Order: sequence, then C-alpha cells, then structure tokens
Amino acid sequence: MRFFHRLCFTMLATVATHVAFSQNTAPIPVPSWVTMMEDPNTNFFEAVKAYDAFWQGRKKPKKEAEIFDALEGKGKETDKNLAQLEAERQAKLGPPLQGKELEEMEYLKYESKRFEKWVLEVKPWVQENGHILTYEERQAIWKKQQEEIQNQEKK
Repeated sequence: MRFFHRLCFTMLATVATHVAFSQNTAPIPVPSWVTMMEDPNTNFFEAVKAYDAFWQGRKKPKKEAEIFDALEGKGKETDKNLAQLEAERQAKLGPPLQGKELEEMEYLKYESKRFEKWVLEVKPWVQENGHILTYEERQAIWKKQQEEIQNQEKK
C-alpha cells in the first residue's frame, strides 16, 4: 500500500512539474517610455516621443469609458439573450483576449494610464529644453514666490 501511495505521489508531482514548466513564463518586455517615466532625470519630450513611437502601428488598449460606451448600458435588457449581447460587444470591441495576450494588454493598459497621468502631473514643471524640475527646484520657486508676496505686503 505504501508503494502505491509513493508511486501515485511521484506521478502526480511529475505531472504537476511538467505542467508548471511547460507554460510560457517569459516576462513581458518593459517599453522604454516606462523606464523613462520612472527616471527623474529624463527629458520630457524624449519620453513623449518614445511613447508615441511605441503606439505607432499598435492598437492602444481601450479605456473604461470606451468600453462602457460600447456596451451602452446593455445587460439589463431581458429581451436579448447573452449570445446576442456578446456578439454586439465583440463587433464593437473585438474578441476577448486570453492568456499571454491578455496579460500583456492589461500591463500595457496600466502603464499607459500611468504615463498619461505622469504627463499631466509633470507638464507644468517642464522647461523649454525638456528638463523636468525636481522637487527641490519646485520648492525653491515656491519659497521665492512667498518672499515676493511678503515683500509686496510690507510696501
């Protein structure tokens, strides 16, 4: 009986190991604009150029608003069955992704949203040469403005 248990356990472990290693576990390549966005010394215009070049010839991920607009509140209707609703959704949005494609698209959607938010946050601090002011430089500007305000109030 022990022999049978050991044999079953060994076979199960072998199959589980084979299945685990047979899956494609290659990491998703990180686009250059992601690393540029995280670098405090990056040139803003170069980062935007890299982002635009990356998406040139690629299909950008759909934003939530686009998905909701495509669905137009459907799903609450009872006169259409789920197959019809899914066919309409696929006609507007395309077929659902699976596996590695889905994982990569979700990663790119997340990073794309991060990049667009980053652009909005740093745009006021971009100099003509593309340099983004550091926190210390921003603080120095603010302190100088506060001093000017105080000097004007004293006059």
